[in-house]
Amino acid sequence: MRIKQWALYTIIGIAAVLTLADSVPAQGIKERMKERLPVIAQLKTQGIVGENNRGYLDFVGNEKTHEALIAQENQDRKTVYAHIAKQQNTSLSVVEKNRALQLIERAAPGTYVQMPDGTWVQK
Repeated sequence: MRIKQWALYTIIGIAAVLTLADSVPAQGIKERMKERLPVIAQLKTQGIVGENNRGYLDFVGNEKTHEALIAQENQDRKTVYAHIAKQQNTSLSVVEKNRALQLIERAAPGTYVQMPDGTWVQK
């Protein structure tokens, strides 16, 4: 149940970010992110990846399963964040940090998140 709830919150978060980024080729990004979501959710549940303190996915340990998929997800996130930064006349790092706080707050119990000091904790 919590994974389904987490997935719903993630989709809502992605939709909110993409709504702000209306002139980005949002439909393509949205579809790619939606397609990757089940694998990402599984990797988070397994403790392989977590949300880092910059708004991106990162590997928690030495296992690098689905490395290309994680890189693609992070690239799409960066594209959206950069567009939002431009729209809001702010820096990419501000958008990244704000999004990281949202993602960490909404992370499912048992998944890993990176604290501002760089340490990884399990929610």
